[in-house]
Amino acid sequence: MNQPAEDNLWYQPNLDVFLNRWYPSYEAAQSARERHGGFLLPYKNHFFVCEPEVIRALGLDPDDSDWEKIGWDAAQPRDVEAYERLHEKRRRVLQGQVD
Repeated sequence: MNQPAEDNLWYQPNLDVFLNRWYPSYEAAQSARERHGGFLLPYKNHFFVCEPEVIRALGLDPDDSDWEKIGWDAAQPRDVEAYERLHEKRRRVLQGQVD
């Protein structure tokens, strides 16, 4: 089984149909997420803030309580255990092992 590349874990090509807010630094993305809400996700050397529809398109539940536990921030999550659960769910989606 192929393991997904870590820097591609939170992004996939079909997400370009959504209007995501992209940032060159974590600080800018985190500030924007705090002001406007959304989910902060890393992609390679950049960061983007997206709406719940993107999380659904990634095969995850935007209402999963682990998002709140990590502060809706997959780049620098507040709760490592909650992040690990989301990370594992995303890996399963990429590997076709959806629960």
